[in-house]
Amino acid sequence: MTVTKNHSERATSQPENGRKIRPESFFIDTNISGARISAVCISRYPEDLSIPGLPYHNYTEGWKPYEHEKTKERVSYLAERRNRAVAETLALLPETKHVLMVDSYYLQQGEQIRKLITEYIEMSLLTYRTGCILEYRFYDSWTTPEGVNLRLKEVERDGGLLSVKAVGGCYLFPVSVWQKIRYDVPEDLHGCEHNWLCEHSGLPVFLSLNERMWREPITYPRGKRVRMSLHLSRLFRR
Repeated sequence: MTVTKNHSERATSQPENGRKIRPESFFIDTNISGARISAVCISRYPEDLSIPGLPYHNYTEGWKPYEHEKTKERVSYLAERRNRAVAETLALLPETKHVLMVDSYYLQQGEQIRKLITEYIEMSLLTYRTGCILEYRFYDSWTTPEGVNLRLKEVERDGGLLSVKAVGGCYLFPVSVWQKIRYDVPEDLHGCEHNWLCEHSGLPVFLSLNERMWREPITYPRGKRVRMSLHLSRLFRR
């Protein structure tokens, strides 16, 4: 377990899922240190976050050797670990108002995470005073099927936001959502524990297309990054 700690309301209808939107231009204070965001990661071994000063809790207890099977047993296991991780975070960092749930794959992608946090703060303060849920791509087609038909060239060119039902991997949400909903298992297993939280949150959920997150740290050797890029390209239909 690792804990790091450093000391105009607008009515907007929620867009239909799968529709890309681009927020209006605006200027707003997006000071990350004042947003009371805490990062949470569940992992097998202790992992570091590459953003100094951002409160961070790494939960390593209860790891089991699951692969990527889409079973209720595995999703229940993940939901329980995430719930325990968030509960411990709030006990250790009670000032937390928003959670950055981040998988270990993305912990070293500090620049992308900072931009995601800034975008989340902007959207939460201006567009939806009660908050929203926001993730950067790389997307998971099981969790976010709306991303299946995205085309890499268009995404790189246009950016923007995609309204979806659920996101996973690296995303932010208000603590109040977890306190009411928590992570659980969708009965029909159409998705995972992320789907349960997002779909029951009552908040708009977006996939940001403005930055790319890699499934492995971008600090890996260039050859491996090229292979990851080729793999990502195959996920987008040309």
